[in-house]
Amino acid sequence: MAQASAPAASGSTAPGGDRTPAGRWRCPIVWWAVFGAACLVFQAVVFGRWIAAGDAHPHSSGGYTIPYPMKIATHVGQATVGLLFLVLAVMLWQECRRQGRITLKAAVFTGYCFSFWSGPYVNQFHYAAASNRYDLNVETWGPYLPGWRGDTPAIESFLMEMAYPVMLVWFVIALAVARLITRRRPHWTPRRTLAATTLVMLVCEPILTGAYQRLGGFAYPRALPGTLTLFEGQWYQLPVTSTLAVVGLFIVPALAMALHAGEDREVHLFRGCEQLPRLTRAWARLIAGVGLINAGTLGFQAVMALASLVSHPIDLPSWWDRPIR
Repeated sequence: MAQASAPAASGSTAPGGDRTPAGRWRCPIVWWAVFGAACLVFQAVVFGRWIAAGDAHPHSSGGYTIPYPMKIATHVGQATVGLLFLVLAVMLWQECRRQGRITLKAAVFTGYCFSFWSGPYVNQFHYAAASNRYDLNVETWGPYLPGWRGDTPAIESFLMEMAYPVMLVWFVIALAVARLITRRRPHWTPRRTLAATTLVMLVCEPILTGAYQRLGGFAYPRALPGTLTLFEGQWYQLPVTSTLAVVGLFIVPALAMALHAGEDREVHLFRGCEQLPRLTRAWARLIAGVGLINAGTLGFQAVMALASLVSHPIDLPSWWDRPIR
Protein backbone atom coordinates (compact mmCIF):
# COMPACT_ATOMS: atom_id res chain seq x y z
CA MET A 1 0.00 0.00 0.00
CA ALA A 2 2.99 2.30 -0.01
CA GLN A 3 3.08 4.93 -2.70
CA ALA A 4 5.75 4.23 -5.26
CA SER A 5 8.46 6.64 -6.25
CA ALA A 6 8.24 5.59 -9.90
CA PRO A 7 4.57 5.51 -10.88
CA ALA A 8 3.40 3.66 -13.93
CA ALA A 9 2.89 5.90 -16.94
CA SER A 10 -0.52 6.35 -18.44
CA GLY A 11 -2.18 8.30 -21.23
CA SER A 12 -1.09 9.19 -24.71
CA THR A 13 2.57 9.41 -25.63
CA ALA A 14 4.53 10.98 -28.42
CA PRO A 15 7.17 9.14 -30.47
CA GLY A 16 10.08 8.31 -28.23
CA GLY A 17 7.84 7.74 -25.19
CA ASP A 18 7.32 11.36 -24.09
CA ARG A 19 3.81 12.40 -23.20
CA THR A 20 2.27 14.89 -25.60
CA PRO A 21 1.49 18.36 -24.21
CA ALA A 22 -2.23 17.69 -24.56
CA GLY A 23 -2.04 14.21 -23.03
CA ARG A 24 -0.12 15.54 -20.03
CA TRP A 25 -3.30 17.13 -18.73
CA ARG A 26 -5.59 14.17 -19.43
CA CYS A 27 -4.83 12.13 -16.33
CA PRO A 28 -6.56 11.34 -13.01
CA ILE A 29 -4.62 13.80 -10.86
CA VAL A 30 -5.62 16.68 -13.14
CA TRP A 31 -9.27 15.62 -13.22
CA TRP A 32 -9.43 15.39 -9.43
CA ALA A 33 -7.48 18.61 -8.97
CA VAL A 34 -9.78 20.53 -11.32
CA PHE A 35 -12.79 19.38 -9.32
CA GLY A 36 -10.98 20.18 -6.07
CA ALA A 37 -10.09 23.67 -7.30
CA ALA A 38 -13.71 24.25 -8.27
CA CYS A 39 -14.79 23.25 -4.76
CA LEU A 40 -12.26 25.63 -3.23
CA VAL A 41 -13.42 28.53 -5.37
CA PHE A 42 -17.06 27.70 -4.68
CA GLN A 43 -16.66 27.62 -0.91
CA ALA A 44 -14.60 30.82 -1.00
CA VAL A 45 -17.55 32.53 -2.69
CA VAL A 46 -20.04 31.06 -0.19
CA PHE A 47 -17.99 32.06 2.85
CA GLY A 48 -17.22 35.45 1.31
CA ARG A 49 -20.93 36.21 0.90
CA TRP A 50 -21.64 34.88 4.41
CA ILE A 51 -18.99 37.14 5.95
CA ALA A 52 -19.96 40.17 3.86
CA ALA A 53 -23.58 39.81 5.00
CA GLY A 54 -22.47 40.00 8.64
CA ASP A 55 -23.57 36.47 9.57
CA ALA A 56 -20.13 35.18 10.61
CA HIS A 57 -20.80 35.53 14.33
CA PRO A 58 -22.00 33.27 17.16
CA HIS A 59 -25.69 32.70 17.63
CA SER A 60 -27.06 34.38 20.73
CA SER A 61 -26.85 32.04 23.69
CA GLY A 62 -29.82 31.09 25.83
CA GLY A 63 -33.05 29.24 25.33
CA TYR A 64 -31.66 25.90 26.46
CA THR A 65 -30.31 24.08 29.50
CA ILE A 66 -27.40 21.66 29.60
CA PRO A 67 -26.29 19.39 32.46
CA TYR A 68 -22.94 20.12 34.07
CA PRO A 69 -21.41 16.74 33.02
CA MET A 70 -22.27 17.55 29.40
CA LYS A 71 -20.61 20.94 29.74
CA ILE A 72 -17.44 19.19 30.91
CA ALA A 73 -17.69 16.64 28.09
CA THR A 74 -18.03 19.43 25.54
CA HIS A 75 -14.95 21.23 26.83
CA VAL A 76 -13.00 17.96 26.85
CA GLY A 77 -14.17 17.28 23.32
CA GLN A 78 -13.10 20.73 22.10
CA ALA A 79 -9.64 20.43 23.67
CA THR A 80 -9.15 16.85 22.47
CA VAL A 81 -10.19 17.57 18.91
CA GLY A 82 -8.09 20.74 18.72
CA LEU A 83 -5.01 18.90 20.00
CA LEU A 84 -5.66 15.93 17.73
CA PHE A 85 -5.91 18.22 14.72
CA LEU A 86 -2.52 19.76 15.49
CA VAL A 87 -0.91 16.36 16.10
CA LEU A 88 -2.24 15.00 12.81
CA ALA A 89 -1.06 18.09 10.91
CA VAL A 90 2.46 17.85 12.37
CA MET A 91 2.73 14.10 11.78
CA LEU A 92 1.61 14.45 8.18
CA TRP A 93 4.01 17.35 7.60
CA GLN A 94 6.85 15.19 8.87
CA GLU A 95 5.70 12.24 6.77
CA CYS A 96 5.66 14.37 3.62
CA ARG A 97 9.10 15.79 4.33
CA ARG A 98 10.47 12.32 4.99
CA GLN A 99 9.09 10.93 1.73
CA GLY A 100 9.78 14.08 -0.27
CA ARG A 101 6.24 14.37 -1.61
CA ILE A 102 2.62 14.82 -0.62
CA THR A 103 1.36 11.46 0.61
CA LEU A 104 -2.12 10.00 0.22
CA LYS A 105 -2.90 10.57 3.90
CA ALA A 106 -1.83 14.21 3.66
CA ALA A 107 -3.98 14.77 0.57
CA VAL A 108 -6.97 13.08 2.22
CA PHE A 109 -6.50 15.18 5.39
CA THR A 110 -6.38 18.36 3.31
CA GLY A 111 -9.57 17.25 1.60
CA TYR A 112 -11.30 16.75 4.94
CA CYS A 113 -10.22 20.23 6.05
CA PHE A 114 -11.86 21.81 3.01
CA SER A 115 -15.07 19.80 2.79
CA PHE A 116 -17.13 20.96 5.78
CA TRP A 117 -18.69 23.80 3.76
CA SER A 118 -21.42 21.47 2.44
CA GLY A 119 -22.58 20.42 5.92
CA PRO A 120 -25.82 22.47 5.91
CA TYR A 121 -27.12 20.37 3.01
CA VAL A 122 -27.78 17.56 5.52
CA ASN A 123 -30.60 19.74 6.88
CA GLN A 124 -31.99 20.41 3.43
CA PHE A 125 -35.41 18.86 4.12
CA HIS A 126 -35.50 18.29 7.89
CA TYR A 127 -33.42 19.06 10.95
CA ALA A 128 -31.34 15.92 10.46
CA ALA A 129 -27.99 16.79 12.07
CA ALA A 130 -27.88 18.72 15.35
CA SER A 131 -25.05 20.89 16.61
CA ASN A 132 -24.31 21.26 20.32
CA ARG A 133 -25.59 24.72 21.24
CA TYR A 134 -23.13 24.95 24.14
CA ASP A 135 -20.25 24.34 21.73
CA LEU A 136 -18.46 27.20 19.97
CA ASN A 137 -20.73 28.09 17.08
CA VAL A 138 -21.64 30.54 14.33
CA GLU A 139 -24.75 31.30 12.35
CA THR A 140 -25.13 28.84 9.50
CA TRP A 141 -23.87 29.68 6.01
CA GLY A 142 -26.64 27.44 4.60
CA PRO A 143 -28.67 30.32 3.11
CA TYR A 144 -25.68 31.13 0.88
CA LEU A 145 -25.52 27.62 -0.58
CA PRO A 146 -27.35 27.21 -3.92
CA GLY A 147 -30.62 25.35 -3.55
CA TRP A 148 -30.50 25.16 0.24
CA ARG A 149 -33.97 25.33 1.76
CA GLY A 150 -33.39 24.43 5.40
CA ASP A 151 -34.95 26.23 8.34
CA THR A 152 -33.29 29.13 10.10
CA PRO A 153 -32.03 30.16 12.52
CA ALA A 154 -29.46 27.40 12.54
CA ILE A 155 -25.90 27.09 13.76
CA GLU A 156 -22.69 25.38 12.70
CA SER A 157 -20.59 24.31 15.67
CA PHE A 158 -16.86 23.75 16.19
CA LEU A 159 -17.16 20.05 17.02
CA MET A 160 -19.54 19.42 14.14
CA GLU A 161 -17.14 20.89 11.58
CA MET A 162 -14.00 19.41 13.15
CA ALA A 163 -15.51 15.97 12.71
CA TYR A 164 -14.37 16.17 9.08
CA PRO A 165 -10.58 16.47 9.55
CA VAL A 166 -10.74 14.10 12.53
CA MET A 167 -12.15 11.55 10.08
CA LEU A 168 -8.55 10.91 9.08
CA VAL A 169 -8.31 8.73 12.19
CA TRP A 170 -10.96 6.46 10.65
CA PHE A 171 -8.87 6.22 7.47
CA VAL A 172 -5.64 5.52 9.36
CA ILE A 173 -7.37 2.71 11.26
CA ALA A 174 -8.65 1.26 7.98
CA LEU A 175 -5.12 1.34 6.53
CA ALA A 176 -3.77 -0.40 9.63
CA VAL A 177 -6.44 -3.10 9.42
CA ALA A 178 -5.72 -3.63 5.72
CA ARG A 179 -1.98 -3.94 6.37
CA LEU A 180 -2.63 -6.47 9.13
CA ILE A 181 -4.84 -8.53 6.84
CA THR A 182 -2.25 -8.33 4.05
CA ARG A 183 0.50 -9.62 6.36
CA ARG A 184 -1.63 -12.51 7.62
CA ARG A 185 -3.26 -13.31 4.27
CA PRO A 186 -0.62 -12.35 1.66
CA HIS A 187 -2.35 -14.48 -0.98
CA TRP A 188 -5.57 -12.46 -0.80
CA THR A 189 -6.39 -10.17 -3.68
CA PRO A 190 -6.73 -6.41 -3.07
CA ARG A 191 -10.46 -6.74 -3.65
CA ARG A 192 -10.82 -9.41 -0.98
CA THR A 193 -8.69 -7.42 1.47
CA LEU A 194 -10.81 -4.35 0.77
CA ALA A 195 -14.02 -6.29 1.46
CA ALA A 196 -12.68 -7.67 4.74
CA THR A 197 -11.40 -4.26 5.87
CA THR A 198 -14.75 -2.69 4.99
CA LEU A 199 -16.55 -5.21 7.21
CA VAL A 200 -14.21 -4.43 10.10
CA MET A 201 -14.77 -0.70 9.65
CA LEU A 202 -18.53 -1.16 9.62
CA VAL A 203 -18.12 -2.50 13.16
CA CYS A 204 -15.54 0.08 14.27
CA GLU A 205 -17.28 3.15 12.82
CA PRO A 206 -20.28 3.21 15.21
CA ILE A 207 -17.88 2.90 18.15
CA LEU A 208 -15.72 5.80 16.96
CA THR A 209 -18.68 7.99 16.05
CA GLY A 210 -20.46 7.11 19.29
CA ALA A 211 -17.44 8.26 21.30
CA TYR A 212 -17.34 11.52 19.35
CA GLN A 213 -21.06 12.08 19.93
CA ARG A 214 -20.73 11.60 23.68
CA LEU A 215 -18.03 14.27 23.75
CA GLY A 216 -20.64 16.71 22.49
CA GLY A 217 -19.78 16.34 18.83
CA PHE A 218 -23.21 16.19 17.23
CA ALA A 219 -26.55 14.37 17.34
CA TYR A 220 -28.97 12.88 14.85
CA PRO A 221 -32.48 14.20 15.70
CA ARG A 222 -34.32 11.75 13.45
CA ALA A 223 -34.61 7.94 13.56
CA LEU A 224 -35.07 5.59 10.64
CA PRO A 225 -38.03 3.17 10.59
CA GLY A 226 -37.68 -0.37 11.89
CA THR A 227 -34.41 -1.33 13.54
CA LEU A 228 -32.19 0.85 11.36
CA THR A 229 -31.17 3.19 14.16
CA LEU A 230 -28.78 2.22 16.96
CA PHE A 231 -29.91 3.39 20.43
CA GLU A 232 -33.11 4.73 18.92
CA GLY A 233 -34.75 7.48 20.95
CA GLN A 234 -31.56 8.54 22.72
CA TRP A 235 -29.83 11.81 21.81
CA TYR A 236 -26.76 9.77 20.87
CA GLN A 237 -28.71 7.53 18.50
CA LEU A 238 -26.97 6.59 15.26
CA PRO A 239 -28.83 5.78 12.01
CA VAL A 240 -27.17 3.02 10.00
CA THR A 241 -27.19 5.29 6.96
CA SER A 242 -24.51 7.35 8.69
CA THR A 243 -22.22 4.37 9.21
CA LEU A 244 -22.78 3.05 5.68
CA ALA A 245 -22.17 6.46 4.13
CA VAL A 246 -19.07 7.24 6.21
CA VAL A 247 -17.44 3.90 5.42
CA GLY A 248 -18.63 3.73 1.82
CA LEU A 249 -17.93 7.33 0.82
CA PHE A 250 -15.17 8.57 3.12
CA ILE A 251 -13.07 5.45 3.69
CA VAL A 252 -13.49 2.90 0.91
CA PRO A 253 -12.52 5.02 -2.14
CA ALA A 254 -9.11 6.10 -0.81
CA LEU A 255 -8.50 2.68 0.75
CA ALA A 256 -9.28 0.97 -2.55
CA MET A 257 -6.77 3.23 -4.29
CA ALA A 258 -4.09 2.37 -1.73
CA LEU A 259 -4.71 -1.38 -1.94
CA HIS A 260 -4.81 -1.58 -5.73
CA ALA A 261 -1.66 0.52 -6.06
CA GLY A 262 0.36 -2.06 -4.13
CA GLU A 263 4.03 -1.36 -3.47
CA ASP A 264 5.18 -0.42 -6.96
CA ARG A 265 2.57 1.90 -8.44
CA GLU A 266 1.20 5.34 -7.72
CA VAL A 267 -2.32 5.49 -6.31
CA HIS A 268 -5.04 6.35 -8.82
CA LEU A 269 -5.57 9.80 -7.31
CA PHE A 270 -2.01 10.81 -8.19
CA ARG A 271 -1.63 9.08 -11.56
CA GLY A 272 0.01 11.41 -14.06
CA CYS A 273 1.67 13.56 -11.41
CA GLU A 274 5.14 12.80 -12.76
CA GLN A 275 4.20 14.41 -16.09
CA LEU A 276 3.24 17.74 -14.54
CA PRO A 277 5.68 20.64 -14.12
CA ARG A 278 7.73 20.01 -10.98
CA LEU A 279 6.59 23.18 -9.23
CA THR A 280 2.92 22.22 -9.56
CA ARG A 281 3.11 18.61 -8.36
CA ALA A 282 2.73 19.18 -4.63
CA TRP A 283 -0.19 21.55 -5.13
CA ALA A 284 -1.81 19.20 -7.63
CA ARG A 285 -1.63 16.32 -5.14
CA LEU A 286 -3.14 18.38 -2.33
CA ILE A 287 -5.93 19.81 -4.45
CA ALA A 288 -6.67 16.37 -5.93
CA GLY A 289 -7.23 15.24 -2.34
CA VAL A 290 -9.68 18.11 -1.91
CA GLY A 291 -11.54 16.92 -4.99
CA LEU A 292 -11.72 13.30 -3.83
CA ILE A 293 -12.98 14.07 -0.32
CA ASN A 294 -15.45 16.72 -1.49
CA ALA A 295 -16.98 14.17 -3.85
CA GLY A 296 -17.42 11.81 -0.89
CA THR A 297 -18.71 14.57 1.37
CA LEU A 298 -21.34 15.72 -1.11
CA GLY A 299 -22.43 12.10 -1.48
CA PHE A 300 -22.67 11.79 2.30
CA GLN A 301 -24.80 14.93 2.60
CA ALA A 302 -27.12 13.65 -0.14
CA VAL A 303 -27.53 10.24 1.52
CA MET A 304 -28.30 11.73 4.92
CA ALA A 305 -30.66 14.38 3.52
CA LEU A 306 -32.61 11.77 1.56
CA ALA A 307 -32.69 9.43 4.57
CA SER A 308 -34.30 12.21 6.59
CA LEU A 309 -37.32 12.03 4.26
CA VAL A 310 -38.19 8.53 5.53
CA SER A 311 -37.26 9.16 9.17
CA HIS A 312 -39.17 10.48 12.14
CA PRO A 313 -38.12 13.03 14.80
CA ILE A 314 -37.29 12.15 18.39
CA ASP A 315 -37.41 14.29 21.51
CA LEU A 316 -34.05 15.96 22.04
CA PRO A 317 -32.56 17.66 25.11
CA SER A 318 -32.75 21.41 24.68
CA TRP A 319 -29.03 21.86 24.02
CA TRP A 320 -29.45 19.82 20.81
CA ASP A 321 -32.62 21.57 19.65
CA ARG A 322 -32.54 23.89 16.67
CA PRO A 323 -32.11 27.49 17.88
CA ILE A 324 -35.12 29.75 17.91
CA ARG A 325 -35.21 33.53 17.71
